Amino acid sequence: MQRFLFLLFFALPAAAFAQGWEPYANARFGFAVDVPPGFTLVQEADNGDGRTYANGEAKLSVWANHLVIGSFADEVASRRMAYLREGWDLSYERQAAGWASLSGTLVDSILYHRIIALCDEAAASFVLEYPQSMKAEMSPLIGKLVKSLRPAEGCTSAQGTAPPAQ
Repeated sequence: MQRFLFLLFFALPAAAFAQGWEPYANARFGFAVDVPPGFTLVQEADNGDGRTYANGEAKLSVWANHLVIGSFADEVASRRMAYLREGWDLSYERQAAGWASLSGTLVDSILYHRIIALCDEAAASFVLEYPQSMKAEMSPLIGKLVKSLRPAEGCTSAQGTAPPAQ
């Protein structure tokens, strides 16, 4: 019985953590992502390409776009160059077929950008930007955000699949 209670004690925080994550599915581009607890909708794009959420000073932007400048790799390179031009110090960069992650700092801000390839020459992204003072609170969210960003069923351009977009 004590072993059961011990396991239950450690399972409850994980279950509570999973609760409160709200799914967002984008019908226009066919992707989904889970929004962390505490983030509230600030704005939805008029053209249906994504949303912006906030939690205090933290901002989560989720969107998709057509690849108008070339390939997926070109899109990632373009995003990287834009961050460098803005003055971001990119300390983490990983890229594979169908996905990329960029992370860095600018003055007192931290940025994490995940981008995945979608079908029909498109890409979906999330960017989590927050002040360094929120690092302990925000850093644990990134792994679940990364795993939750996925294309709609039937699109195999990136890892995983999402439920049908709504």
